[in-house]
Amino acid sequence: MNSTVDIGKFYYFFPQAVAVVGIDKNVMPAAWHTPISADPPLYGVLISPKRYTFELLQKRNGFTVNFLEHDQAHLIAKIGSTSGRDINKLNEFNIKFVPAEKVDGPLLQDSYAIYECEKFAVEEYGDHFLFIGKIVLIHYRKEIVSSGQLVDEKKVTPLLYFGQDRYITINPQTLSVFKRK
Repeated sequence: MNSTVDIGKFYYFFPQAVAVVGIDKNVMPAAWHTPISADPPLYGVLISPKRYTFELLQKRNGFTVNFLEHDQAHLIAKIGSTSGRDINKLNEFNIKFVPAEKVDGPLLQDSYAIYECEKFAVEEYGDHFLFIGKIVLIHYRKEIVSSGQLVDEKKVTPLLYFGQDRYITINPQTLSVFKRK
């Protein structure tokens, strides 16, 4: 096993699902996001104070979390390399969206699933802040869901980030399902 003392890019060692955080009329790709709780349904996104999205999240009471497929990697790379301080990304990149129903953020129409989140809590961790949102509404494309509200792995190619603008997706042929005892 090789090792290194430079642990600065520790998060490049595993692929992370990419989400697009939407607030007001701004969008930002985020690989650092996670479910927090099932009851209540809480979801967290980690944002650096250097980001324009951070400023907006400080002022607003909600945000959207948009999940796009691998064929949108080029768009994710574009919006991740620009700042909403400088341009309106939704207009600049011709992103189709509609306003969220319950929070102040965009619903990106090419998403396969979207969470609308009301701001629940904010905590500082190192050089990022964890914005925790209570999920108040979920939007999804009906054709991706099979029985039991499970996403059908053959109908979605989730976008995964591997660091330094490298993106990958899953191979549904490698799915393993195990029965719990």
